[in-house]
Amino acid sequence: MSKWGIAGVAAVAVLGTVFGLSACTTARVTAGQTAIIVDNYVLIPTDPAIIECLQEETSEIYGSVDVYRYPARQISWDATFDTGAEREPYVVVSNAKAPAELLVPVSVTFDLTTDCEKLKSFHREFGTKYQGWLNEDGLPSDGWIQLLNYVVGQPLEQTLIRVSQKYTWQQIWNDEAIRVEFQNALRQELPNASKARTNGQDYFSNFQVTVLKPEPRDEGLKEAIIAEQKAIADGRATEAKGIAEANAKKAAAEAEIATAQAQTELARQRALQQAAEISGYPSVEDYLRSKAIDAGQNPYQPTYVVPQGG
Repeated sequence: MSKWGIAGVAAVAVLGTVFGLSACTTARVTAGQTAIIVDNYVLIPTDPAIIECLQEETSEIYGSVDVYRYPARQISWDATFDTGAEREPYVVVSNAKAPAELLVPVSVTFDLTTDCEKLKSFHREFGTKYQGWLNEDGLPSDGWIQLLNYVVGQPLEQTLIRVSQKYTWQQIWNDEAIRVEFQNALRQELPNASKARTNGQDYFSNFQVTVLKPEPRDEGLKEAIIAEQKAIADGRATEAKGIAEANAKKAAAEAEIATAQAQTELARQRALQQAAEISGYPSVEDYLRSKAIDAGQNPYQPTYVVPQGG
């Protein structure tokens, strides 16, 4: 074979390789997503270049590219016991006056910028650092969770820890005003904290925070409080029962006294009435004789004279 034949075969081989490596890619972006399209043309050893942003519900055909997907709608960061939450509730410790660990469930929603230039910058600085983007099926990747934890989760936890140091665990557990204080502090601090962690760029916005009721991590603490409250309630019930019984006895005694007083007064009135009645006769004997006569009796008994023997 001539040298030109060999060269021709080589050229065909190279062209075949080129065409094989530069196969077309169809980028389909579904609802709720946006995508960064990056050139991965491997024959030229340069840094991958971002071609463009692809908006949601679009489809484009490219040469050899990589597609990096990001959320185009509301993002959630849930620290709860719910299935699908990004993590479990945060653990905080109350102040030294009554120290204990508590679980604080938190749910945060926010948005990632859809501005193309900002999204490109975000991808370069943070997406590639954490490999933080969505999987092809649209679900969060491990890298995306790590990225959100850095930008949102960690400053959120720091705020909760700081506020919890002001209160006892009983207050954090049962005082609604403290739950609201947690919530307000997070709403105020999270936007600036996330911005500080992304080099002063407002890639994330529209933060909404919900803090649910904190619970002691140790169930024994709750059981002890419940037992204490039950003992107090039982003691109050016993005390109330004792007071009720004492009041009943007092009322019975007072009623008995009132009855005796009434009977005494009745007897006194009857005696006065009888005395008044007797005073109308010359003497008590005359009064008694009159009563005997009224009763059909003879108050004057016959007098018998026994003859004396002579």
